[in-house]
Amino acid sequence: MKKPSPYALCLLVVLVSLAGCAHPYYQRDAARPKAASEAPIIPPVVAVTDFENRANFSGKWNLGGGMAEIMIERLLHADEVTVLERKHIDGVVGEIVRQGRDLFRREGRVERGRLMNARYLIRGVVTDFTVSGDASGWFGAAGARARIRGARARVGLYVTVSDVETGEIISAVRTEGSASRGGFGAAVDYRDLSFGGDAYFRTPLGRATQSAMERAVRRILSDIPRERWEPRVAEGGPDTVIVNGGDNVGLRPGQRFLVREEGRSITDPTTGDVIEQLPGRIVGELEIHTVHPVSAHATLVEGRAQRGDFLQAVQ
Repeated sequence: MKKPSPYALCLLVVLVSLAGCAHPYYQRDAARPKAASEAPIIPPVVAVTDFENRANFSGKWNLGGGMAEIMIERLLHADEVTVLERKHIDGVVGEIVRQGRDLFRREGRVERGRLMNARYLIRGVVTDFTVSGDASGWFGAAGARARIRGARARVGLYVTVSDVETGEIISAVRTEGSASRGGFGAAVDYRDLSFGGDAYFRTPLGRATQSAMERAVRRILSDIPRERWEPRVAEGGPDTVIVNGGDNVGLRPGQRFLVREEGRSITDPTTGDVIEQLPGRIVGELEIHTVHPVSAHATLVEGRAQRGDFLQAVQ
């Protein structure tokens, strides 16, 4: 076997030395980031406004407010989004203001500036709200033939979901529901019912409302974008760094993260739309040592970390 020349040996030593002197951040930059699909989903925050009544109905019911309350109840039952109280927000704000006055004790006061912001706004329109063959006469007089056949109810809804940040409509849903009850004794006196109550939903009109609303909720829940949890520095310090997640996102002691500065958004010079997101440079590395329910404490391995920095899992 031919021995390597002194020149080749020197070249090898130089290459090894250069590899050992390479900046450690550039080496770690090649680490595979954690797949986005592995991160937990953050429930979108939505607010529901009163529906607009464009149906030919002018009874005693508050149709707009009642439909909004039914949608809120269905959204809460689905448990896929965070729903904010907006209908009675003035009362909430008034209570916070009252608690800040000198007449009230300081202990137990609600902290100002903690009301959540909605990311998506849901608006609705009632386009149809009719009962044909209504024996009560509230939806029009009914003849004997209509009473024998029974009443048939129709409810139509048009619902839009807007991104509060951009104003873009991300979902527009038009649905309808219908139901009927035939035979003698099927007459319903809607004037004696409360809109949205248990008795209401046992009527043809109630079942039609439920059918139209459930279809609308299923569609808008499928259209609202889902954002996954993004690990970031909540508080930076020389000794301990606090991360914005804990048991709730599956963090464990010993996990390591690269610390990145905030990146830059590249926009289209014509439309202003964001077309690409450039990651920020790596400025440090940390290791999780204590995990709490919704936060975690970490130690800086090297570099620095400050509030708002992004974290990239080291695999």
